[in-house]
Amino acid sequence: MITPLSTFAEIADRYDGFIFDVWGTLYDGGNAFPEALETVRALADMDKKILVLSNSPRIPAIVEERLTGIGFDLSWFTEVVTSGGMVADIVGNRRDAASAALGERVLWLGRSRFPDTVPDGSFKVVDSVEDADWILNAGPESTESRLEDYEIQLSASIARNLPMICANPDKSVIHGGARHICAGAMAERYEEIGGTVRYFGKPYPEIFARCLDRVGLPAERVLVVGDNLETDILGANRTGVASLLLGCGIHAAALAATADIGERVDALATRHGARPTYFSDVLAW
Repeated sequence: MITPLSTFAEIADRYDGFIFDVWGTLYDGGNAFPEALETVRALADMDKKILVLSNSPRIPAIVEERLTGIGFDLSWFTEVVTSGGMVADIVGNRRDAASAALGERVLWLGRSRFPDTVPDGSFKVVDSVEDADWILNAGPESTESRLEDYEIQLSASIARNLPMICANPDKSVIHGGARHICAGAMAERYEEIGGTVRYFGKPYPEIFARCLDRVGLPAERVLVVGDNLETDILGANRTGVASLLLGCGIHAAALAATADIGERVDALATRHGARPTYFSDVLAW
């Protein structure tokens, strides 16, 4: 059963650590949610361990700058963890066998928007599928990009059997009321046509294990807070961590389709195969 919440304070004492998503949870893509600022500040005042977990293909320092720019104090957080940061660390430094096996030449999708997903000089960046050994998928080149724009490039990559690293498993994001595709949609399409993809980020256990290690708490003492069933909540489910789904983010339109919010949340959870412990419209203290 999914427990509805009126205020976050109702459950604050039940957990010692909190893992917060960013986009759709702490801010709307431009500004911080005032209620989120109040909640995070209140938890920091209680000396709770607070970690930010983002599927951004950027390194943590970039997300930290964004958070401070919209009013969050970095002293409130134990750490900021990003999917791009994991790619920079593991792939950029070839820390495991799969990364070490990648060739030197990379076709970097989204490099103009996301220039720090792997460190400069770690690989040779090429401009064509024909010259590449593998694909780094950080996302589309523009917020106006469509999935169809990449069909020829993805099909040509299949013909050469190029492996793909996806630095952001999110399929879409809402910005200014419009839905824009993310790297996850491009990776999903690549798999559909026969490609091989390695994902870094939510909902995959590797990044949640890193977060639990950073907060230094057992899973049962930690709560994940996010707006996306496919990433935040599914990842929490797979890791054995309690979770709170917010209705103000990616699923807002779907949740507004019926007057009975409880039934709608339950139906959405069933459809996505991910079930939150709690539900709240907004992150209000």
